[in-house]
Amino acid sequence: MSYLKKYQWELVPENLPIVKRNCPKCNEKTHYINSEKFRVNANKNNIDIWLIYQCEKCKSTWNMTIYDRIKPGNINKYEYEKFLSNDKELAREYAFNLSIYNKNKAEVILEDINYKLIQKNLETYYISENELVIEIVCKYPIELRVDKLLSDKLGISRSKIKNMHKKGLIFIKNDKNSLNIKVRDGMEIHVLKVVENIKVLEAIV
Repeated sequence: MSYLKKYQWELVPENLPIVKRNCPKCNEKTHYINSEKFRVNANKNNIDIWLIYQCEKCKSTWNMTIYDRIKPGNINKYEYEKFLSNDKELAREYAFNLSIYNKNKAEVILEDINYKLIQKNLETYYISENELVIEIVCKYPIELRVDKLLSDKLGISRSKIKNMHKKGLIFIKNDKNSLNIKVRDGMEIHVLKVVENIKVLEAIV
């Protein structure tokens, strides 16, 4: 046993999900882009709040419902202020809130999300001396499989990654049978420190 580094990979989306829906002006299904702006409308004693999308072709708008006929007192005042100021981080949070799309019966496209990877070295801790651990931080849902993440980050073909997995050189904690699963927050990827993994380890450390 010895002290080794544990690494953290945080996946940060660089763009927002797109909505695919019928555009009445284009008369066909088009992609609607998130404007990162909200619309707040007072209706007597109730408030409606929408996240505004724009057709990428004709720029016509579609409002995705966030709150419908809600009492002002039922909205967190800090969040309400963010709606009024078109807070971009709040717009991002709702853009990745899949339940909102379900509520609006909207078809959302997550496959085209690009991401940047931020690596951090975590504090040392006890682990097998022949093993390195990568902890995944992923705050937003991304349609990305583990084998593709490793291939993109390490510059190694997916077939080689899968071959290493078959040999037990790379595996996921609590799910050693597949690298085909989607990346999720809190996931731990283990890499064995053996000669065959030298290039992999160099790419990580």
